[in-house]
Amino acid sequence: MNRWMRAFSSRHPLFAAACVVVAAVWLADHDFRLGITVALLTGPLLCGWRMGLACSLCGLAAVGLFCWKVDARDDAEKVLLGLGAGTKARASVLKDARGGDGFWMARAELLDGPARGAEVWWKGGGPAPVSGAVISARGAFVPPAAPRNPGEFDQADWLRRQGMAAVFMANDAGVAISASPWVEKVAKIRRSFRDSVTAGLEEGSRQSQVIRAVVLGEHPADAEELIMDYRHSGTLHVFCVSGLHVGMVGLLGWGLLRWSGVSRRWAVLALLPLMFGYAWMTGNGPPALRAAWMAMVFLMAFVLRRRPDLLNALGAVLLAMLLWDGRLLFYPGVQLSYGVVCAIALGAGATSRWFAWLGKSDPYLPPDRLNLRQKTWLWFRNKTAQSLAVSTAAWTGSTPLTAWHFGLITPASIPATVMQIPVVFVLLGAALLSAAIHPLVPAASRGINRMNGHLADASVGLARIFADVPGGNFRLQKDREPHLIVFDLDFGAGAACFADGGGGGVLFDCGDRYSFEKRVAPSLYRLGIMPDSVVLSHPDGGHIGGGPPVWETFPIRQALLPVGYSRSPAYREWLENAPKHGVHTRQAREGHRIALPDDARLEILHVAPDALKGASADERVMVSRIHWRGWKLLLTSDAGIGLEKKLLDSDHDLTADVVIAGRHRNDLSLCDDFLARVNPQAIVASHSHYPPEERLAPDQVAYWKTLDIHVFDQMESGAVILKATPSGTMEIRGFVDGRVITLRSR
Repeated sequence: MNRWMRAFSSRHPLFAAACVVVAAVWLADHDFRLGITVALLTGPLLCGWRMGLACSLCGLAAVGLFCWKVDARDDAEKVLLGLGAGTKARASVLKDARGGDGFWMARAELLDGPARGAEVWWKGGGPAPVSGAVISARGAFVPPAAPRNPGEFDQADWLRRQGMAAVFMANDAGVAISASPWVEKVAKIRRSFRDSVTAGLEEGSRQSQVIRAVVLGEHPADAEELIMDYRHSGTLHVFCVSGLHVGMVGLLGWGLLRWSGVSRRWAVLALLPLMFGYAWMTGNGPPALRAAWMAMVFLMAFVLRRRPDLLNALGAVLLAMLLWDGRLLFYPGVQLSYGVVCAIALGAGATSRWFAWLGKSDPYLPPDRLNLRQKTWLWFRNKTAQSLAVSTAAWTGSTPLTAWHFGLITPASIPATVMQIPVVFVLLGAALLSAAIHPLVPAASRGINRMNGHLADASVGLARIFADVPGGNFRLQKDREPHLIVFDLDFGAGAACFADGGGGGVLFDCGDRYSFEKRVAPSLYRLGIMPDSVVLSHPDGGHIGGGPPVWETFPIRQALLPVGYSRSPAYREWLENAPKHGVHTRQAREGHRIALPDDARLEILHVAPDALKGASADERVMVSRIHWRGWKLLLTSDAGIGLEKKLLDSDHDLTADVVIAGRHRNDLSLCDDFLARVNPQAIVASHSHYPPEERLAPDQVAYWKTLDIHVFDQMESGAVILKATPSGTMEIRGFVDGRVITLRSR
């Protein structure tokens, strides 16, 4: 084994050195002493003393730089968080801001102050700045927000891995932006390129969204259903600018240069600025830049008249990256990019043999006797075999990582990628041609784009077909036991999900549109939960998810609606448009009992009468109770004392073991008489710092505790997870504080 390793490392020295450095940096993230030990021992042990010494030196250098950058970021964080509110900050924008002119976020480098040179995540309002602009404002430095719900994207870890020391929250006074003429000119060139690839298409149409996603890497807004099809078909990499697109641009340029009679050596020198130029035009995204650098290292072998080696090219770029900033190793995108290239380099030979039969010609028919049709058919079969081999190797390498990071496995991606690549290749080539001729012949450019729109439709159709293939994708369910998640959201928004433990579930409210798209949906997606039903408590914008995003993201088949009329546009979407998209809507009626997963039942205790059509949303709350394995969970949502008194005047049995409550904007909630009638063992209470009406008073929490009630204040606990255990107890756990209590039947 050791002899084989030494022979392998002698053929691919840069790749072997990169493997040693990867192991050293990975372990240094846990303990720098482990990283140093691996750097010192692994190289000589696997590669021999001479080459092993070089590997060890690279590993020690990478570990040292990695630890230095981490410590520098931590020191800058301490300094910035020690500054008070109203601090004046000035910074240079490192990458075009995300968001719109109303609210945007951008990576920026501080230009002055005690932490000069530190990078921060800047949140501001007004016009969105571009890369290179200088921004200044007063505000506060705050720590990155940790996730408050299970499965939620860990933005704090992501920002720290990116080297950002803090989040700067600009105040309401706005942000002053200044940009040099060069920065403005660069931004104008990029905007012109963006507009030219979709000129002639309706702005905001699906065709323009797909073309801009494929060519520019733009994430289309309000297109979760579209993105979901690409994700479930395993072809999301063709829907955003990645190494695949840079390779396609290089291949297009190679074909044009070779057709023009340019020699291979000079063609390579011309291709490199083309690929780097494309990466720059699309915003210098990390995947595109990584691919451009790897292509440069690989192709320069032709210029230097050396035999190209994909593993050595991978190793060279990986070494340079880790010696520059070892934190990049922990990005899922980096792991997937290099993992796929490594899998192709190591496994394409084996997978090529699996599909060799597809490209075999008739042994009794010499190649020079083939007619045009036969030659075309043979060429097509050879290309298909090659594509299947590469796609299979890439899928084999990426599957462990996608399963680990995203809990998703997509066997359909092998044939889907083979069919998508030709479509995307032509679409990308046509878009680049359109951009090139747009300043000269705008009419021709618009004509090309209109034809390109049909290719965009074909790409979407392929993604949808393979996304719907039975067994083509499946999620790894993280919790196989039925449970109820009560999400912790901002601004008084509310959402919960009753998961059946098998990948399905029921949504009880959906949060507001932003919370649904950024927290609820990603959380459920990572947990492997795909709810098919929705129960809405009242027509409040903070509880109905914006309407269409809910049924576009999840396979919603039925919805229980609390009222038959509302002035809320988002609620009218549920009333009028949800049925058009296959969602069976049903009006809630007092006294109804509705089946839920795990043999649970939902009992409707109160619905707002029709006479309250003009009342505020919080006056039209539906109150319900879940009966689950002998336990009763009372869902009061945003009900106030007025509604509680109506329930007290009724003859309903209101007893419950747990109360899950929101906050009424203009009234108090959970009055003494109501709690006495319900007699709960625990209360899960929402608590948002803003607006003030959504705050939970500390003295109210203290009073509930004097009644021997366990209180989960969601400001402290974050999301709350409830489980009815097989032993007959109810386990309630806070996601943020980790607090766990166990209720027993009374």
